[in-house]
Amino acid sequence: KKDKIQSFMSDHEEAIGDNRLLVGDWELLGKVHTFLQPFASATLYAEGDDSSISQSLMLMDMLLLHYEEQQIYQSDEHSDERMVRAIDMRWFILSKYYRLTDEVPVYAAALLLDPRKRIAYIKQNWPKEWHEDTIASATAFWQKEFNYEQPSDHPSTPTSMPPPLAKKPNQLAILSKKLEVRTINASVRDDFTSFINVDATDIPPDCTPLEWWCQPQQRKQYPKLSRMVICILSIPAESSEPERTFSGARRTCSWDRLRITCKTIEMIECTGNWLRQGLIQPLHENGMGLIGIPRPEGDSQDVDDDSGHYFDWY
Repeated sequence: KKDKIQSFMSDHEEAIGDNRLLVGDWELLGKVHTFLQPFASATLYAEGDDSSISQSLMLMDMLLLHYEEQQIYQSDEHSDERMVRAIDMRWFILSKYYRLTDEVPVYAAALLLDPRKRIAYIKQNWPKEWHEDTIASATAFWQKEFNYEQPSDHPSTPTSMPPPLAKKPNQLAILSKKLEVRTINASVRDDFTSFINVDATDIPPDCTPLEWWCQPQQRKQYPKLSRMVICILSIPAESSEPERTFSGARRTCSWDRLRITCKTIEMIECTGNWLRQGLIQPLHENGMGLIGIPRPEGDSQDVDDDSGHYFDWY
């Protein structure tokens, strides 16, 4: 692009006059371009399909570390007041939004519930005075919103047959019982605290934290906590995808289809997203198709009919 700009300035030399990029200007642009490279990479990473809110604080930590490494422009050898002022202003803005994440405990909870980070990430990379408040806010969020039982957390056991009669224990069995190691009752153990205090573990490169939590073994071991994690890690790291979905929903709900309900719009947008992501395939493409509610003949396609319970696969 530098060659094209120089060619443009050469072709329009009279019109441009003194408004030209000099050697010093090109040097400044080169420094700015180098400085902004991590920001461009972070933006693309946050907009990716595998990103989630669990990466938000980590990305900000990386950018803050990048700022700290740019102190070279304050040294006598590489002194550049223009770069120093620009970096200080950007540092102020980034620090402002970093502090705002303290008001939303979801960010800290998402970071702590990432199996690759947990509490070890905070202890390693954050100042010690931040630890207590961060963990406390995330724990309070867990206790208030998700630490409750649901019927699906504990599958019911069949009770058709009466339990067998207990045999009278002999003296050796009684002595053995006294020596047994006492374990923590699962109903007393706090899933959130126990999970974040376990050592961080690696997961396969092609597996996201959300996919890891959706695995049966994690959902069985942490039934209540897995519900919280799936709810949180489903939040995208940036608003790009929700904004595209919002715009798409507006096109779906055109002026002549304003009687479509929110439930129908949600079904349409979810189905379209799943088809684009390849999560579902129509029957004519040898896929399993998707379930739908066929409407009686003559009914409007733009009006919901929740009274029907007839399903078919398409």
